[in-house]
Amino acid sequence: MVQVRIRRRRVRTRGERGFTLLEVMVALGILATGLLAVSAAQLYAMHGASTGRHTTDAAEIAQAQIETFQRLAWNSTTIDPNLVSTGGAWVPGGAGQQVDRNVETAGAPVVEQSYSLQWRITDTPSAAGVFLKTIDVRVQWNEPNRPNRSYTITTMRHRDAES
Repeated sequence: MVQVRIRRRRVRTRGERGFTLLEVMVALGILATGLLAVSAAQLYAMHGASTGRHTTDAAEIAQAQIETFQRLAWNSTTIDPNLVSTGGAWVPGGAGQQVDRNVETAGAPVVEQSYSLQWRITDTPSAAGVFLKTIDVRVQWNEPNRPNRSYTITTMRHRDAES
């Protein structure tokens, strides 16, 4: 009977010894692989957020320029296709061609991204008695590893026949 008690104690002590070095190394390898995957996903998300922010800024710049054109008089020289562009070519945005977006870094503004603004205005053939102008506004910028990004927005202005 004494021998049975000793065997039970030995079995119990073997099970309570802990993990082997090999088990710990395998667990650390699995943990390291998981952490590496999470950090790669974080970097990808940060890059996607930057790209999305730049696209949103470009859309905002383009929309502001479209609204400026919509507010101008129909016969304004700014939106006259015969004076602004020749043959449907893109025209630089004049004095406001380069638009910079700043961020605050340590209390001082730093240019995060520069955008190039261009537009093209063309007369569009239409039904009798209706005059149309097609206005295209394009904003371009460069990102690391993704140069020559652009965002283009198009609208049409119409006017009924002159009286």
